[in-house]
Amino acid sequence: MANDLIGVPARGRDRRGGPAIRGASRRLAAVACLTVTASLTFAPVVAHAEPKPTRAQVQKKLDKLAEQMDHKVEEFNQLNEKLKIAKKKYESASKASRQEQAAFEEQRSAIAKMAAAAYKNGDSADVTGFVGSNDPQAILDQAAVFSHLSQERSSQLTQFLATAQRLRREESQAKTAYDDVKAKTKELREQKKKLDREVAKQKALLRRLGGGSSSGGGGGIGGTYTGPASGSARTALNFAYAQLGKPYSYGAEGPNSYDCSGLTMKAWGAAGVSITRTTNSQYAATKRVAKSNLQPGDLVFFSSLGHVGLYVGGGKMIHAPRTGKNVEVVSITSGYYLSNYYGAGRP
Repeated sequence: MANDLIGVPARGRDRRGGPAIRGASRRLAAVACLTVTASLTFAPVVAHAEPKPTRAQVQKKLDKLAEQMDHKVEEFNQLNEKLKIAKKKYESASKASRQEQAAFEEQRSAIAKMAAAAYKNGDSADVTGFVGSNDPQAILDQAAVFSHLSQERSSQLTQFLATAQRLRREESQAKTAYDDVKAKTKELREQKKKLDREVAKQKALLRRLGGGSSSGGGGGIGGTYTGPASGSARTALNFAYAQLGKPYSYGAEGPNSYDCSGLTMKAWGAAGVSITRTTNSQYAATKRVAKSNLQPGDLVFFSSLGHVGLYVGGGKMIHAPRTGKNVEVVSITSGYYLSNYYGAGRP
């Protein structure tokens, strides 16, 4: 390039060095600009990863999830009890319908005879068509034909109509109620599964952080209550201790697994005392006890009636904790159970 510059004719150069020098300067400037642009364009992007949560943060979230789980399980148990009632009502209505079917058939036969007589006497030309149906609704849909029959038969027709209506209405209402509760129970079960998965992820993270979240596995099944309780309370606690190590399972009432209120219900049931099924109903069915006056066998409630256990004395309770854990004895004088204590009840 130097030789090219030297060889430029004199007329092509000015006092500042001429166009050739200026062109070279422009090219050098352009190269420099491209270099700077390229360095800016391809500069490495430094990724800023989200800060890793601390063990305390993960444990706090796990406790919150456990609280949500308790309430979902309580909702599930309440719906499950309603489902049992709705199912019984539906079965009872179905049974009544079958019994009424016999009355329906008997009355249908009587009406057929009346209709035949009415037709024979010229009372109606279109009565006989409806009496052959086995479907009460089909008869009701043609109720206008009743007006063709004579007045003296009205009481029998009224009775027939009432039976047919009741046959349909009661069974339909019971079936609708049963299906409604069943659908809500299924929806809640799906919500519970999502919470289960989230809890599992948080537990795995806690283990990686060295949290040592217990899964309750491996300690064998059963134990012995050695505290001061007597009478029914001791019987209830003996039953509860025999379940130590058995897995938690929401909606379960034993004998192989339990949820919190399932364990307390069965424990007191073993002592001959009925305390119903759900946490809320157990709280309502028991006598209030001050925390300072707790006695072994009392029910202790937490998380706004989302959880329940049996007080064993010495500031501890036996309970069925949550998914992934087993029936265990824990302190209620510190940590989560201290801060979420709700109240106590004595059966």
